[in-house]
Amino acid sequence: MEFKEVLKELAVNQLKPVYLVSSEELYFMDKLIHWVTNNLLPKEQQDFNLASLYGKETNIKNILDLAREFPFLGERKIILVRDAQDIKDWDLLAAYLKNPNPSTILFALFTKKPDGRASWVKTAKETGYWHEWKSLSDYQLPSFLLELSKDMQLKFEEQALALLLEYVGNDLSTLANELEKLKLNVTKGTTIGKLEIEKYIGVSKEFNVFELQKSLNAKDHTKSFRIFHNLAIHSKSNPIIATIASLFNHFNRIWLTKLNFNKSDDELSKLLKLPFKNFVKDYREAASKYSLAQIEEVIDFLNEYDLKSKGLYNHSTTEKDLYIEIALNFNQLN
Repeated sequence: MEFKEVLKELAVNQLKPVYLVSSEELYFMDKLIHWVTNNLLPKEQQDFNLASLYGKETNIKNILDLAREFPFLGERKIILVRDAQDIKDWDLLAAYLKNPNPSTILFALFTKKPDGRASWVKTAKETGYWHEWKSLSDYQLPSFLLELSKDMQLKFEEQALALLLEYVGNDLSTLANELEKLKLNVTKGTTIGKLEIEKYIGVSKEFNVFELQKSLNAKDHTKSFRIFHNLAIHSKSNPIIATIASLFNHFNRIWLTKLNFNKSDDELSKLLKLPFKNFVKDYREAASKYSLAQIEEVIDFLNEYDLKSKGLYNHSTTEKDLYIEIALNFNQLN
């Protein structure tokens, strides 16, 4: 069962006695913990009927002993186990899963996926107590951000949403925090544009990766060099590894557009996994500016500089110098 489905189930009081959750996405885990600790028990019962445990500080025997106890002056007992991957002997849970205490709700949260071959994992899946929440792919981020912003009553222009995603990346917790920042600063009902993103999130108006991509699309070497130079000067807030990854994904989309130029906008948008179909136009224009050989050359040297930025085949070149070298490589493409 997906993250949203579990929260919906909890919200309507359709509770299962056990929730074993595996996810490397800490945002999902934090949201679940917040919901459970604030909604499943009245505050006056939490001291007696809420056990909040950490994997390194407990063991499976202690958890099972607590789970078999009945609540004190209440209808349910909640056991919340964080970092459950640090606990050994989870196989002892298998018997409990077949006959759990109906007045206890056990949440065990794993940030590292357990071995699926383990008997207790198989039993958990058979009983419907197992939940695995995968991190979102890049193409899923726009819909996640739109849904979250809708919940917070925020409206975005498409370009502003793209700029926010480009700047923040795929860290869901950071994205949520930036939305909170916008909610505090933007007048209710305002459609958030690039100006608001630049003003309240701290994105440089001219010197950001989004503007860099636009200048490279147009082969505006003067502007792109200026942006590269600024990113180099402020490399602490613009790590080159992230910039290269963004450019690599961008030119991979240009390459796919070049190879599939005759497809319809709808087909191309799905193929490129674009956040908005309107962006197809930008990729068509970029694909028209570059030959296939040039696009493949860009992808090759971005791969090379990705390795260099991570310390391979490079023992002395600074991030600033790597930025400038990449800029010069682009400038050689006519």
